[in-house]
Amino acid sequence: MQLALIGGLLLVIIAAAAWYVISSKKAKPKKAKLPDQLLTKSAEKDVENIFNDEFREELRNRGRLHFEKIIGENAMFLQQDLRLTTSQLNDYMKEEIKRVLQEEFSKYEESISTAKDQALNTIQKTQEVIEQQRLVLEKQMNEEAATEKARIVDHFEKNMADIINHYILAAIGDEIDLTAQLDYIFQYLEDNKRSNYTGY
Repeated sequence: MQLALIGGLLLVIIAAAAWYVISSKKAKPKKAKLPDQLLTKSAEKDVENIFNDEFREELRNRGRLHFEKIIGENAMFLQQDLRLTTSQLNDYMKEEIKRVLQEEFSKYEESISTAKDQALNTIQKTQEVIEQQRLVLEKQMNEEAATEKARIVDHFEKNMADIINHYILAAIGDEIDLTAQLDYIFQYLEDNKRSNYTGY
């Protein structure tokens, strides 16, 4: 307010000085040099009186306060901009971190899925190999069992005559001579053996 008052006063003084100069030129054109000098000296004195050390100090103080006010306002705007920028930067960083994490989790899930598929394939191949080995072993055991069975039957057949002869002789004793009937007994046993062992 005081600054506006001082500015207005200064304009009035300058206007009065300008009016004085213009009016003196119109009234006395021959003595133009003298009033110009007087007017210039008068204006210089008025300016020195108006712009004394106190006024200059007041202007400096007002300028300093105005400058501090502008700096304060700009600092406030800068702080608001900084907060907004920080908020935007935080949002951007969150989005970036979220995107990167999603990409990494996707790659991790893909690698887990690939590892799982490979493990399942390996297990399946192992089961197939085990099944093939089981079939081979089963076949081999069946062949060995059949061979052993055939050997036992063959051994039994080879020794059957001796076994039967021994039991019959033990049961009957020396009363009957079985040598004559031995061919008949063997034929009977052979026929029974065929009918009994057809299942094998």
